Parts: sequence; C-alpha cells; structure tokens
Amino acid sequence: MFAKSFSVIAVAGLLFAGAVFAADHVDAPLIAQDPAADLGDVYAFVNPNDSGEVILAATVAPFAMSGSRFSNAVEYRFNLQNTAAGAQAITITCRFSGQAARCRGSSGINVTSQIGRTAEHKGVRLFAGLRDDPFFFDGVAFNATVATLVPQFTDPGQDTFEGANVLAIVLGIDSDLLSNGGADPVLRFYASTHRRVTDDDDEGDNDGAQLDRTGRPGITTALIDLLASTGKKDQYNQAADIDTWASLFEDEIAANLAALDTLDGVVDNNLLPPPVLASVLVDDRLIIDVSNPVCDAYLAVELGVPQCGGRTLERDVIDDTFGAVVGPGVSDFVGNTSVFLDQFPFLGEPN
Repeated sequence: MFAKSFSVIAVAGLLFAGAVFAADHVDAPLIAQDPAADLGDVYAFVNPNDSGEVILAATVAPFAMSGSRFSNAVEYRFNLQNTAAGAQAITITCRFSGQAARCRGSSGINVTSQIGRTAEHKGVRLFAGLRDDPFFFDGVAFNATVATLVPQFTDPGQDTFEGANVLAIVLGIDSDLLSNGGADPVLRFYASTHRRVTDDDDEGDNDGAQLDRTGRPGITTALIDLLASTGKKDQYNQAADIDTWASLFEDEIAANLAALDTLDGVVDNNLLPPPVLASVLVDDRLIIDVSNPVCDAYLAVELGVPQCGGRTLERDVIDDTFGAVVGPGVSDFVGNTSVFLDQFPFLGEPN
C-alpha cells in the first residue's frame, strides 16, 4: 500500500505524541484541530522544463488519508509581492466546492480544475489533490534535542514524514503575470488559510479570519515557543498584517535563535548574530527571482547567490537552516525519501 517504509498511522502517532518540529505541520494548538486549514509547506521554483513558468505549491492536512478533503469553509491563499518599490500585493485565492477547485487573482488569473486533475487557462495551470508529502526530517530526534538541549540526531536519521501524504495545491503560472511583464522579477511569497465567510463566489468577500500561515520552513515550529509555551504560536499563525510581524515576534525569534546556537557546543558560529538573523527571518516569506532558471540554493536571493532562490522539492532546507541557525555542518542525517515527478505537478504520487 505504501511506497515508503513508515505507515501514515505510525507516523501520525509519533506526531501527536509530542510537538514534532516540521516545516509547519501541526505547529500550534488551534490549527491542529482543523487539519484542512493546517498548512504544511510552501514551495516556489522556476519550472525546470520551462523557464517562463513559476511553480507555486502549498500543502495542507498533514498526514492526510485517502478520504481527506479540502474544506469548502476555508480559503487557501497564495500571497505574493514584488520587491520593487511601490509594488502591489498579488493574492491568489483558491476555493473548493465538491470535487472542483477554483483559483483566482489579479492579472486575469482564473482557473478551475477537478480534484486530482490538472487544468490550464490563460497561462495558469492548477492541480489540487492528494500527494506524497515532499518534506523530510527527523522530527523525533529534534524533539529529543529540544527536550535535553543536547543533539540527539543519529547517522542515518529516520524521516518522520516517510510514507505520509498531504493535500496539495500546485499552480504553474506564466511568470510575466506575476513580475509586471518581467520588469519586477523578485517576489516574496507565503501561503495562508482563512475562514470562508460566505458561500457565494464574490472575490470581494475575502475578509475571513486568518487561520494559519507559512513561508520559510521551520520558523513557526522552531523559533516560536521553542523552550516554553507562551501561546505565541497561535498568535503567529493568525497575524495577517505583515507590518506587525517584527514588533510581535522578532524578540521571540532572537531568543530562540540564541538557544539553538548552543546545540553544536559552539557559540556565535551561526550565519549572523541572533538579533540580526531574527530581523531577516521574521519576514516569513520565501524570496524568489523568477528571471533566473537555476534553482538549487535555498536562501539564494537573501545571500546574493545568482540563482532563483525560493524552495525546491528536493532541497534539504532543514540542513540549510541548521547550518544558518546552529552552525556549519549540523545535520539531521535525513535525505529525501520521495519520488518526484519530472513534470507538473512535480509532487510525487500519493502513498
């Protein structure tokens, strides 16, 4: 039944036995009660088969089963903004009704597909359905590390998400539609879920409460309420105003970065001092340059590496993150356990 060695039931048992560090899976008390609104990960990369198309993906319902469904009471939003001065935000809102998914936004984005099938309309492709979870990480060992403040990773590690599925929304968009015809190619991207307040199809009613959000992997789970519960995880997920993120969470992130810096036994060997790194990470959005077709370095735009940045499915962003916040060479010793497709929607077939 499963292409991977862990069963979904076994993995879910490990998850709910304690707060497993993941990109964003089941990261806070309130969102854990609403799986269809619970974001797992987001990905953004230039299509390796077509440099004129950007791929945006968001996963929800961690450890989804064959009967898991998107909610018709939830809006799933892809939030983008060009980094050019004065650039307007771009919001793509996806809604579900029965077996149909519809995503609409600015620049004429308007596409509808059936669940589990790909549809295309005017430069936009959409797939929504059950897929293999692309995320890989030894969450159990990280839990033990946090509990003891002593590294508990072993080589090889065990991928907590091996054999797990998610519900995924994958968009393939002509990059000119997002980049002002190529004039503003650098985008900040995060996904959010919101309570749907009406049943009609009016684009103007997008005022439901925000339920969850995720951008860079691991920010909520590793850098908010890491060592003590303050209730900020729910507050973090529900913070819809980007302009408030720094004042609400930068100090919390800096404190937890300082704690993580000690895990390798060496202090001050992370990428930047905790207060400086916190000022970067508190803007919890992936940054992608859609004009660059080379995408194999996480945080490339932030670090000035001439690549697209964003986040690909294959990239070991956890080891990248450990290197930045703990120290060079720190690893969970887990590699990718998924079999990705070489074409849209790229995420692997469900287990």
